[in-house]
Amino acid sequence: MTHYDPSSYRVIFFSSAPIGVPFLQNLMNDNRFEVIWVVTQPDKPAGRGMQMQENVIKTTATTLIEHSPDNFISTPSSINPDKSLEGKTFYDWLKDKNADFFVVISYGKILPQSILDLPKFGCINIHGSLLPKYRWPSPLQSVFLEKEKESWITIMKMDASMDTWDIIDNIKITIPFNWTVKELIEKFEKIWPNFLNNTLWDFGKWDIGTKKQDENNIILTKKIEKVDWFFVLSSDTLDDIYAKYRAFTLRPKISFIRQDKKIIIEKLIIDEWLFEIHKAEPLLTDWNLNLAVKDISLKPEWKKSIDWKSFVNGYLK
Repeated sequence: MTHYDPSSYRVIFFSSAPIGVPFLQNLMNDNRFEVIWVVTQPDKPAGRGMQMQENVIKTTATTLIEHSPDNFISTPSSINPDKSLEGKTFYDWLKDKNADFFVVISYGKILPQSILDLPKFGCINIHGSLLPKYRWPSPLQSVFLEKEKESWITIMKMDASMDTWDIIDNIKITIPFNWTVKELIEKFEKIWPNFLNNTLWDFGKWDIGTKKQDENNIILTKKIEKVDWFFVLSSDTLDDIYAKYRAFTLRPKISFIRQDKKIIIEKLIIDEWLFEIHKAEPLLTDWNLNLAVKDISLKPEWKKSIDWKSFVNGYLK
């Protein structure tokens, strides 16, 4: 077999979400790769006037190129060649591009096997856990809900199932006590893109291969629902409340009900040493705030944020 060893690899990039932006930028700035096309979701109505708006990937891709976006960006509504003429046209178009890799990050559509089979080295996806632990839609939140002290990035070769794919490489990140999902994502955004590029390069050079996931260690995550970010002020433990706060600090934020109103916890700063002593206690005991709490900011529904003293005077007395 002839060893395929180009000076750069041809990449088609699939994404529709902000998390894809640093990956696209890094791939386009790396002379080991040639991003030959970007595939993203069609423009959608948004805002009060429901005007058609392009997503951040399309906007970013447009700013990174010198030629017409029509020669670089595709926004198909249908991609399955077996289900529509548009899908068949899209498939034929992808096939003609003769790409080495498809890189797929939060694209928003399921790629059929016929498309996954097109690139020379396969479709590559990135997942925020050590697979098969925390498969499916909420791995980053689950890391905090399960009170893990570390998280992982996994790069894998895609197949038609969800998160069952062969692993190419992974990397570990330690999670400090005061980190929330916001800090974890910021850390990922700093190291993910270079890790992806280096992994693609090594995989293309056959310096690394793939390995099967251990099906005996599967943990599935779920879609986040309303019940997940609510808690009971006087009975849920600080341990569980802080885990939820860390998981949902970006959105939708954690809440509880007081006087028939939703109260959102906007900021919750905990003393790590005192936390170990008081974590089994509620946030509120006999109208007293848990001793491990260093600072807290609350936002009653439809009102401005308030401190704990204002909350006590307005909602507890």
